[in-house]
Amino acid sequence: MKNQLSSFLDECLSKFISAYRSSYSTEHVLIRLLEEWRKKLDNNFVVGSVLMDLSKAFDCIPHELLIAKLAAYGFEDSALLLIFSYLQNRQQSVHINDTFSLFQMLISGVPQGSVLGPILFNIFINDLFMFIEKSSLHNYADDNTISTYAQNIPNLIKILEEDSEIAISWLRENEMIVNPSKFQAIIITKDKIDTSNYKLNVFDKEIKTSSEVKLLGVIQIDSKLNFDKHISILCRKSAGQINALCRMNEYLSFDQKKTLIISFPLSNFRYCSLNWMFSSAKSLLKIENIQKRALRFILNDYEIFI
Repeated sequence: MKNQLSSFLDECLSKFISAYRSSYSTEHVLIRLLEEWRKKLDNNFVVGSVLMDLSKAFDCIPHELLIAKLAAYGFEDSALLLIFSYLQNRQQSVHINDTFSLFQMLISGVPQGSVLGPILFNIFINDLFMFIEKSSLHNYADDNTISTYAQNIPNLIKILEEDSEIAISWLRENEMIVNPSKFQAIIITKDKIDTSNYKLNVFDKEIKTSSEVKLLGVIQIDSKLNFDKHISILCRKSAGQINALCRMNEYLSFDQKKTLIISFPLSNFRYCSLNWMFSSAKSLLKIENIQKRALRFILNDYEIFI
């Protein structure tokens, strides 16, 4: 079974599924998505995305449907029986203080925190990519981003609405919990116009476009792709952490200060930095000022860099 899984992951999984795979990461998703947008903008298209977030995605996977998909992908009967026995007859209860609830049988879902669970989730969601034809779909675990381009905004909205409905239909038919009213949408254009007032109608739900969206729970993407807002958030967070460390200054050695600065304030700038490092001079100056403050704290010299 292990050889079957390895072979499947290499050959059959969509290249746009990036979670729980070797050599893939959140930065992998973001770089591909942002470069796709920039390339289309350079060719005078408008681009847009709908960001879909599933609820309790790992807990909703129906066991019988998962086994049917594995069979369709060519897994042997012995492997299917082994996986089915792995999923079936699991029970759970809730523990609060000294009290346990009654055990309940799990009728769906894959075990979280396991090695096999995320792999099974990727296999389960893989065929969604076969249904999205006009747009590109980027997946990272329960985050799904539909992205497309068009000559003008009305055509762009039409494509996003159609493919969003296709994706939602697939998710519902596969017993996933999806709520279109909580989706995010963004439209990006080279023209200096406000793109935050458009509306997408998806299954009678209204999705309003925004001037900025949060992708993968962390990266703040704005409609101009300059990341000024995101960098400002990082700098405020880092400045607060440096302020907290300064209050402990007299109790810390040089090596301790260095370790704490690297572990907390400066670590904020490492996550997916390839996506926003080529930002405006104003934003880069903010980062530089944070780095100067960090050096002053480590060296205990508040006259340098003045």
